[in-house]
Amino acid sequence: MCASISKKSSSDVNGAAGRIKSFDSKLALPFLKRLLQLHGAGLAIGDTLRILQTRLQDPKLRDLAIVLWRDLSEGKSLGTALKMYPNIFGGDIVYPLEAAESTGNIAPVLADVIRLLTEREQLKKKVIGGMMYPLFVTIAAVCLVIFFLFFLLPRIEGMLTAMGGHLTLPARILIGCSNVMLYGMPIAIVAAIAGVIFLRTARKSEATRVKTDGIALKLPVFGGILQYTEICRVSNLLATLLGSGVNLTESMRLTERAIRNSFLRNQFQEARKKINDGVALTNAFKTEKTPLFTDLALDVLMVGESTGNLKDSFKEVYKLHNAELDTRLGRLTKAITSGALGFAFFLVGILALGIVSSIMQFSSTIKL
Repeated sequence: MCASISKKSSSDVNGAAGRIKSFDSKLALPFLKRLLQLHGAGLAIGDTLRILQTRLQDPKLRDLAIVLWRDLSEGKSLGTALKMYPNIFGGDIVYPLEAAESTGNIAPVLADVIRLLTEREQLKKKVIGGMMYPLFVTIAAVCLVIFFLFFLLPRIEGMLTAMGGHLTLPARILIGCSNVMLYGMPIAIVAAIAGVIFLRTARKSEATRVKTDGIALKLPVFGGILQYTEICRVSNLLATLLGSGVNLTESMRLTERAIRNSFLRNQFQEARKKINDGVALTNAFKTEKTPLFTDLALDVLMVGESTGNLKDSFKEVYKLHNAELDTRLGRLTKAITSGALGFAFFLVGILALGIVSSIMQFSSTIKL
């Protein structure tokens, strides 16, 4: 096959190989989509990569196709070739495709991997997007309050002082607060930066990382969102791996690496060891600590375990908890937005009261 396919020049391949070392995992999804489009139409993987070398418009994707074709032409399998570039293709991509190659049925598994990456990207955008609006409102509210405290109120104070008037008690309290903020804010910012640096340094220790991640799971509102995010990530990946023909033991071993919360990763590791010792999956995940899977998830998995269809059960767990995650993010967004707006309106109201009362008092003094 290699002899019938024109290769890129050695300099082109070497240049592409050097450039892809700086690429990141964002390229994986668009590249795999293009790969599936041609391979799903009946082309062999090698022919697909050969065509992609000239068809792809994005130079980064084209470099990737060039290097992967070079690897396949040297006799490597697709999974082995992808594994050589961990900065782009993670284990959740490589391992299902390796399993699919052993059965010769790559296209369906490739579609599952693309679905996994797409849903993960959607989940990431959902979490970030859910926080953007309340963050914008909070920043706008803080800027408005700072404008009143540091610019408008001092000018009014200066005007009244020049005219022989004085501010009322509410206005003086607000000016006192602005002075505290003026001198205290730099100290608070420095303390916050020092705290972040200390926490990041401390989290280099596995024990500290597990402890802080466990505390994060117990936070009101945020803890539930963190837990449901991990449930969606784990259940989606397990469904993909099991659907690719990877056995449960190996699927769990590979999934363990994808869990970002160290506390939940430890729980998952303990459960995996119990399963390897013959304990039922749902019993292995039951714990008195903060659990990885909710009671609802365990009920769904119990049905899948009894019917021998864990793949569909993990898909159902993902759907149910993804919907719940949507609901929780919506509640959080509304709560933060309402709180920020309420705080801003409250301070503006107090400011207006202080200013108006001072002006009215000064007016009455002039009349007298």
